[in-house]
Amino acid sequence: MRRMISSLILISFCGLPLVCLAQKDSPCPAEIGPTVSNAEIRECYTKAQIAMNKRADELVLRAAASLHESPKDKAIDGPVIVQLLENAVQKLNESQVTWRSYRDQYCDAVSFSYTTGSGSGTAMEECLYKTALLRVRQLRLDFPDSAAAKGHLH
Repeated sequence: MRRMISSLILISFCGLPLVCLAQKDSPCPAEIGPTVSNAEIRECYTKAQIAMNKRADELVLRAAASLHESPKDKAIDGPVIVQLLENAVQKLNESQVTWRSYRDQYCDAVSFSYTTGSGSGTAMEECLYKTALLRVRQLRLDFPDSAAAKGHLH
């Protein structure tokens, strides 16, 4: 029931590209069946969310480095441009710290919503993965030069 409600909510937001997560975005089996245990799905999401969160951190580092290394000739660009680029680096780094806090609090809420259910841990790991996936997509949109430097991602 909870999955159906979530799906309906996502369908209503499909005009927003970062909100809609299709099944293909999941690295793990969609349904628990006789051949796939909850523990296996949880382990899959744990590995996937660790990798995706690492990817988000790497993108922030590369974007910050790209901003920091961008041409900054005070004689040509002026001190205002140089300061704005420095501000962008600072705010991007701060945003990653804030995003991690948001991610953890939000996914805790998702996990607690399962109350005493055995799916709580799996829901937490899946939430961590999907939240990181959205962060990576947003970083790639907002900082395309640094995102394109290495590897393919959803």
